Amino acid sequence: MLQDLIKYYEKDCDEENRLQKDNAHKIEFLTSVKYFEQYFTPNSKILDACAGTGIYSFFLAEKGHSVTSGDIVPYNVSIILDKQRKNPILSNVYTGDVLDLSRFEPNSFDVVLCMGALYHLQTIEQRDKAISECLRVLKTGGIIVVAYINKKATALDILNHNLSNMDEILEYHSSGIISQFYGTTPEEIELSMNKFTIDKLSNIGSDGLWFLLKDKINNASENNFHKWLKYYWTLCEDENTLGYSLHGLFFGKKT
Repeated sequence: MLQDLIKYYEKDCDEENRLQKDNAHKIEFLTSVKYFEQYFTPNSKILDACAGTGIYSFFLAEKGHSVTSGDIVPYNVSIILDKQRKNPILSNVYTGDVLDLSRFEPNSFDVVLCMGALYHLQTIEQRDKAISECLRVLKTGGIIVVAYINKKATALDILNHNLSNMDEILEYHSSGIISQFYGTTPEEIELSMNKFTIDKLSNIGSDGLWFLLKDKINNASENNFHKWLKYYWTLCEDENTLGYSLHGLFFGKKT
């Protein structure tokens, strides 16, 4: 499983450019950082435990936070290190698994970002272990951010035009597993978080139905795009439509 994941990020996924390639993809980044700014206190000590190639790590460090950035994929970490050499603003960079954060002492961080691990952890035990480790290194009163994939939206995204892959869709809806990925629902995420000493702050759709509207979004003027973004932000916590955002983001406070 790990080798498949490493191969995916090395060969099949342009993670470095994914959130900036066009306006439709930018919605996820812009929505996420809007909520960061709402919940993170200035000069926080932050662990970005599933950092990918570091887009959020560097953004937060530029904002004055002390950021430790890590990822399980060596290729991703090599990109972070290359950017760090050019712009040395991160506090620390490491290669490691969110399931084992033993390199860090308990109660070390004001904020822990778990933004990627739950995309790939396919058992309840693994997912619970990831959240438990994040909470162990998070200070009481600190903020945990957990990203997840919505399986309802993913099912719509992967439907082919003549519906001939419905057996695959139904199996995915039942198991939540397709290839290296795990999909869930906002309700299931909240039930999972309720196992722990976490108070919910927000559960948001971080990108909405961009995958169905991408041509309209990308062909819009910058002025109309920003109007769309502001409109989407009035909807992104709506429980009636939350599951139809391709990506979700849960914000909680450790109690």
